[in-house]
Amino acid sequence: MSETYPAPDQYNLVGRPESGYTMKVLSALRYKQVPYQWLDRFTHNKLFKQHARVPLIPLLFLPDGTAMQDSTPILELLEERHLEPEIHPSDPALHFLSDLLEEYGDEWGNKLMFHYRWSYPEDQKRRSRTLAEGSLGGLTVPWFGKLMKPLVAPLLVRRMVPRMAFAGSTDNNRPILVSSFDRLVELLERHLQGRSYVFGERPALADFGLWGQLHQAYTDPSCHKILEDKGPSIVAWIKRMESPELLGDFETLDNLMPTLRPIFSEEVGPRFLAWAAANARAWGMGEKQTGLTMAGQRYYQKTFKYPAQGYAELRSRFAALSEHTVLTEFLRDTGCLTFLAPST
Repeated sequence: MSETYPAPDQYNLVGRPESGYTMKVLSALRYKQVPYQWLDRFTHNKLFKQHARVPLIPLLFLPDGTAMQDSTPILELLEERHLEPEIHPSDPALHFLSDLLEEYGDEWGNKLMFHYRWSYPEDQKRRSRTLAEGSLGGLTVPWFGKLMKPLVAPLLVRRMVPRMAFAGSTDNNRPILVSSFDRLVELLERHLQGRSYVFGERPALADFGLWGQLHQAYTDPSCHKILEDKGPSIVAWIKRMESPELLGDFETLDNLMPTLRPIFSEEVGPRFLAWAAANARAWGMGEKQTGLTMAGQRYYQKTFKYPAQGYAELRSRFAALSEHTVLTEFLRDTGCLTFLAPST
């Protein structure tokens, strides 16, 4: 393997196709038509370890050689440096709702995908096989990799299953996660009927956040069947977002309202924002576990710093728009305002 990587004067994306956050960045690079080089995380393990601050992908090298890892700031930087085509609606209300929906995809959608990926034998088998193939693909003796794959895959399952609780996937939370995924599919399918992207005929930040996780879900057997059976418009959108194109304009909030409102009132507010607010409170009080009630059911998960920071950022962004009547009314009507308005 050549040691000239990362290639100078262009973007270099280190990741894996099993990572929703990697694919989210890849989709944005394609949409912006930015030249890039793909570097497999396993093949370039040494390079990754040298530059990664945390053991998480993606790792994106900028043309100047500096590296970034968090997918949302990466997309914001791409938007700043490569404005056209834009991923933010000019309407401040739509811009904020897109940001909020992207955070829902990153933080709550990931829980739904992770639950299905590692809870069911068929899904475990498929995903552990591709990860084993990837981890062994860089061996200089190919036949040894083929020999080891059946041995490595079960070890990966044994490694990942204990991590499920960190993503909220436990026996206690299972009914909530399954119900949430089913409802998201139903609501998003209805919303995407007759439109190419979430906010109209061009992808917004929300598309990339949601797509990163739903694309992963679609590649796993259990969710693949659910989406094929119940979400034909979602499937078409998932395939479209692999290499998204500018097809037209963003719609107005009034036009989006009938099918966008239920996504926020049934999923973003009572699921994601309720958990994010509880997690932030628990983090602030030094509590190791976050607990809250969703639709009469108790949800428990380890308390985390990063989602608390993301939630604080959302509240800060809304505070700058709190005088925007249309946005405030939408958030109030969907039950989201109580989680975003400044504390009194």
